[in-house]
Amino acid sequence: MKVRAIALLTIILSVIFIVSACSSGATTSTTAPSTTTLDGATLLQERCTKCHGLPTNTLGTADQWKTVVQMMVARGAQLNSAEQKVVIDYLAANYGK
Repeated sequence: MKVRAIALLTIILSVIFIVSACSSGATTSTTAPSTTTLDGATLLQERCTKCHGLPTNTLGTADQWKTVVQMMVARGAQLNSAEQKVVIDYLAANYGK
């Protein structure tokens, strides 16, 4: 009887561990971002500078920055559509002409 209880407890704990490990993975780009991640400066620093430095030139319009951001997403930048808009707006405001 004790052996069965220990075996059952071991199985339950294993299932809890597996479920918690699976649910703690990274969110995908289709998941709505939390409001704390929607800061252009933070997104730029956390997501874009993994591969390159901050912009050193000014491009101009939001449309021009949109083209650049879309190109970076196509190359693997991890930004969902809401985050892309925040980054584009930030870049246009801070690195625009």
